[in-house]
Amino acid sequence: MKDMDLRQLKYFMAIVEEGQISRAARRLHMAQPPLSLQLKTLEEELGVQLIERTNKRLRLTEAGHALYQRAEQIVGLVDNTTKEIREFDQGLRGTLGIGSPPGIGHLTMPSRIAAFHAAYPEVSFQWREGNTYRVLELLDAHVIEIGIVRLPVDENAYEIKPLVTEPWVAVTRTAQGQARPPSISLAELARQPLLLMHRQQGIQCHDMVSDALRAAGVEPTVFCESDNVTALLTLVELGMGAAIVPRSAAALKPSEALHIMEITDCRLESSVAITWLKGQRLSAAARKFLEMF
Repeated sequence: MKDMDLRQLKYFMAIVEEGQISRAARRLHMAQPPLSLQLKTLEEELGVQLIERTNKRLRLTEAGHALYQRAEQIVGLVDNTTKEIREFDQGLRGTLGIGSPPGIGHLTMPSRIAAFHAAYPEVSFQWREGNTYRVLELLDAHVIEIGIVRLPVDENAYEIKPLVTEPWVAVTRTAQGQARPPSISLAELARQPLLLMHRQQGIQCHDMVSDALRAAGVEPTVFCESDNVTALLTLVELGMGAAIVPRSAAALKPSEALHIMEITDCRLESSVAITWLKGQRLSAAARKFLEMF
């Protein structure tokens, strides 16, 4: 078996991310048959099936999922190394990988990206979105250099620069003409089904909300948990319950039917920070971008 090369890994990643070989071929600016052959060759060389073919979409096997995770790390590391070497004689240019959760990223990133582009027009961006756990995964895989996360995170593994502390709020559905009070207690809130952020490994925001409900002696009915805030807000809009989310996340879905309230009898807050891998040599673009925070 010959060794895999970087081109094969990039082809494989494109197929996985696009979900169809035809779309991956268009993204890679190549014909579909040679790309299909590359995938088949890679599977034969490794001696495992990486992707199960169906009529509509492709599905990763367990081996394929493992290879994709490693490919993210390898391609990210090679790209970062290439950027570092080029910087020695080409100045500030290249692509900067960043990541953020929805809501917080929309508030903190666009103005800084615009200002950075004005100062360094030869730098482009790859902006990935996901919850804190996903952002940390992308940092660990060297797919991005800088991420915005909700604290706490492991301070032995990541450098942290605090940005802001924000309250968590209640979001309810309010029909036109109904009263819209500025605040609500946990007991009042728990009279309807609750929609909560899903617990992520190592991320304590879910526990913070659960602890506050327990301390208030409230036994709520939890209708749905999700790490997709927009989905939770859509469920609120459909009358399926009330959500408890960070204030910045509550603004992700502007709607006349949604009413945002402070929670009166507890202090639910989460801190947001910009972070990067401890001990990693950041690119010149990443270092300059960090200065904007």
